[in-house]
Amino acid sequence: MTVAISIGIFLSIILFVEGAYYCYHQYVNPQNRNLKRRLRGGSGKPGDLQKTTEAPGIFRNRKMSEIEWIQNLLASMTNLGGIEKLLQQANSQMSIGVFFLLSGVLGAAGLLIATFKDYGVFPAIGLGLFGLFLPRLYFKRKRKRRYKEFERQLPEALDLMARALRAGHAFSVGMKMIGDEFADPIGPEFSRTVEEISFGIDVPQAMNNLNGRVISTDLKFFVTALVVQRETGGNLAEIIEAISRLIRQRFELLGRVKALSAEGRMSGIILFCMPIVMSILLWFLNEAYMRILIEDEMGQMMALGSGLLMLVGAYVMKNMCDIKV
Repeated sequence: MTVAISIGIFLSIILFVEGAYYCYHQYVNPQNRNLKRRLRGGSGKPGDLQKTTEAPGIFRNRKMSEIEWIQNLLASMTNLGGIEKLLQQANSQMSIGVFFLLSGVLGAAGLLIATFKDYGVFPAIGLGLFGLFLPRLYFKRKRKRRYKEFERQLPEALDLMARALRAGHAFSVGMKMIGDEFADPIGPEFSRTVEEISFGIDVPQAMNNLNGRVISTDLKFFVTALVVQRETGGNLAEIIEAISRLIRQRFELLGRVKALSAEGRMSGIILFCMPIVMSILLWFLNEAYMRILIEDEMGQMMALGSGLLMLVGAYVMKNMCDIKV
């Protein structure tokens, strides 16, 4: 245990030093701030604009880390596409290096807290893993909220595009109107698609790129219908209006399903939260009684088994109440 504590303290110090260096280099260093100002279009002096042919390449490639050795280390790793895609889908400007640094700091903090409190091996490992995966869980939740907001905005955006097409505007103009009129997330995503089309990417490929950035069943309907219409022909305005009506009917049916399954979902939430709440209350009322689950080896096994069974039960009840529409 002493060796584990020493290793944990050593790793925590390294992570905190690297984090402090990154914060200074990113937000405090005047030279770095002037460089960012020049990349945004101006130099260190007000009103002086810098134009360079390398700017598009700079903005298209997201740097993994501002720290050189971390950048080289991450560049040599080949399985980072999922994390990069997660950060982009969550609309986060955080680099992969900061993501790993934050995960390491939180994981080391959880491990050290449990170690210094003498909670035992299993709680220390559990807290360390929880801190390690906490940033990933946060960005997945943020991505899910962004997807839901995108689906909520999509019917109105399609109605706007259909009206623009009926008024005689081109498809790209309708896309641009959505990008200008709507807020995040649908506005910036459609604006990015318009930029890709302006750069020379084919419309089907640009729409497939949009479909890759935003995972949405309703968006897949729209993209598939658009690709088929461009190959076979037809009235695009009527197709878009039909998709908009279909999405609204789907939302209405989904609302009914949620209302019918509300009792089951609430029962699952109560059954999952009740042991946790009771454990916290018993900890404050009789700490010695609850310490058996932390200090005693058999108590640790019982707590671990109970937690795993609770997770399995929550997963089963969630799938029972999660009706696909």
